[in-house]
Amino acid sequence: MHGVIPYPQYKKLMKMRRTAYMFVIIFGLLMIFIPPLTAHADLFGFYVPDVYDEITENVNETNSILAKAFNFSQTSPYDVVNTLRPASSTGNLAIRIRDASKTLALVTATLLLMIDFFRKTINFEWASKWENILIFLVKVIVIKQVVQNADTIISYIYSMFDSLNQAATGTTINYLPNGNAKDYTAHIEQGLIKQISKGWWDYWYDRGAGNVYDDYTYHISKDAIKMFYPNAELPAVTKYTDIDTFVDAFPSPTDKINFFPTWEMAKLQPLFLIMKAIAYVIFVIVIGRVFELAVYTLLAPLPLATFASETTHDVAKNFLKNYIAVVIQIAVIVLMFIVYVATNNYVVAWMAKNGSAKLMNFIVLCALGLGVMRSGTWSKKICGIA
Repeated sequence: MHGVIPYPQYKKLMKMRRTAYMFVIIFGLLMIFIPPLTAHADLFGFYVPDVYDEITENVNETNSILAKAFNFSQTSPYDVVNTLRPASSTGNLAIRIRDASKTLALVTATLLLMIDFFRKTINFEWASKWENILIFLVKVIVIKQVVQNADTIISYIYSMFDSLNQAATGTTINYLPNGNAKDYTAHIEQGLIKQISKGWWDYWYDRGAGNVYDDYTYHISKDAIKMFYPNAELPAVTKYTDIDTFVDAFPSPTDKINFFPTWEMAKLQPLFLIMKAIAYVIFVIVIGRVFELAVYTLLAPLPLATFASETTHDVAKNFLKNYIAVVIQIAVIVLMFIVYVATNNYVVAWMAKNGSAKLMNFIVLCALGLGVMRSGTWSKKICGIA
């Protein structure tokens, strides 16, 4: 019979009709509750300046972490240990720990001297010579003085090898480029996501008053942007009251055919995380070396007491080598920061002449992070203990 639709086709048709009705309803609700997207912005209401502002902010954060690491690397372990205070009594906790280590070191030195003396007196020829006995007595006096003045000896060693570190004190290091920074102010209509984030009550209140506008300030560094977009250009005017004029003043980089701000910021986020992760790793290594020097400073009498015996004096020698290596490691890290700046400028300039310099600052920063992680091995090689 003509005009009768089979049940399977009828069921499919009804399903398509319900889908169409649902789409119309959803679209209508969106048009009612959510205003149209802001013109000249991408799907999430972001502009080209949003990308530039994000780059500048992350570069500044990375530079701040690196600057703190560089300044902390020049911290003396004595400044750290002298801040220790006991919880329930007066006095300096560091002095108490150091005095306790001196007492234990004197006991250790006495035992080692006794063992060494008994071992040598078995040899009648050695004991029959008064010169050997005199030398042994002098050794007892010297070991006692070494243990009691271990902190002074260590402080002189630290001051001597820390001269390289102090030579860089007060130096201003320029890490990732962030110069030529300007503040751009714009009176911009809020985008979709920015309006929703304000909350529905605020949204309805603003909707009754018309379009939603806010004053946005973008802090943008031209040098920071050049790291990622070498062809990006910034306008000379810094204040805008018209949205069209503001957007047109920030053209997309010439090497980008389709520039979607949200997508560009999403692509840059991994690079930002790596940048800050490298900076934090450098800071952690610097703090670890200061911790190590502080422990060596407090417990120095113990390893130095092993000079009392000929069979254990290698322990004291290795301690001094490792202590000097740690002090030199701090100096190596400081020198790496200084060399990093020169290398960064040279590599970027060389790449600009021989090809694109895009991300070269980022690559040199990665090299700095790897170098700092290897600084301990380098300092040990300098001291001959690697």
